[in-house]
Amino acid sequence: MSGGSSVLASMAVAACVGLVAWLLLCALTTTVGWQRDRLTHLSRVQFEELFLFVDTRTFLRWNLLGALAVATCSALLFGPVGVLVAVIVSAVAPSVLHRWFRRRRLYAFERQLPDVADSIAGSLRSGMGLGQAIARVAAHQPPPAAQEFALVLREHRLGVALDEALAAVAARSGLRDLHMLVAVLGIARDLGGGLAGALERLGASMRRRLAMEDRIRALTSQGRLQGIVMGALPLVLGAVLWVLEPEHMRKLFTEPLGWLTLTGVLLLELGGFVLLRKIVRIEV
Repeated sequence: MSGGSSVLASMAVAACVGLVAWLLLCALTTTVGWQRDRLTHLSRVQFEELFLFVDTRTFLRWNLLGALAVATCSALLFGPVGVLVAVIVSAVAPSVLHRWFRRRRLYAFERQLPDVADSIAGSLRSGMGLGQAIARVAAHQPPPAAQEFALVLREHRLGVALDEALAAVAARSGLRDLHMLVAVLGIARDLGGGLAGALERLGASMRRRLAMEDRIRALTSQGRLQGIVMGALPLVLGAVLWVLEPEHMRKLFTEPLGWLTLTGVLLLELGGFVLLRKIVRIEV
């Protein structure tokens, strides 16, 4: 009887282990598929909107190799917790990189808009039409303005109305000044009036606002630098203590109390970063 009970218990344990393994495999397969679809959309749509053309297979391959390399190094240095952190970082890194590229591109595009308005105004004063003025912007302005307005021209040649193509660029970028530029072009075309003069006044207004933003950024640079130093200080101190006291520091990654300490540090770092960003960020 006891032998039969032992066999049944072993079978039950094996069944439970198999079920858990199957559930973990299904979860892993679903997660990998979701990440692959997300990275595919990132390379085919979001990066192409920034005029960064990346082969999807190469992009997926490099992401996989980077994740494996980071996870391996973290496993050797910090153990299982390091692997978990490395996997999370590898998963979010492509999106963070895309947001960084997008922020830099929009910053450069916004600084070009006053020159774009003046260029269109000058072309209109010389007798050109609006389409010819936009073509002049696409030909003579540097990227990203040249790329965006060249896309407007291509869409217009394919049958899209010029107003709709300009509105699509403004909606995709989300820049307030570009929305104002498109609105001025639309109102002047519908109601008439001095479009060149309106564009020149808009360009001067945009320059004044950008100059004010630059001044505010210069005045708040000390606060941003203090935030960077205070945020990096715990990481640098942790690295120094890891070299000096590796046995004690390893407990942060191998014991529950250490995990709780790291979680608290990360939450405090995140809270300080958000608070400081709200303090130094001033909208004009």
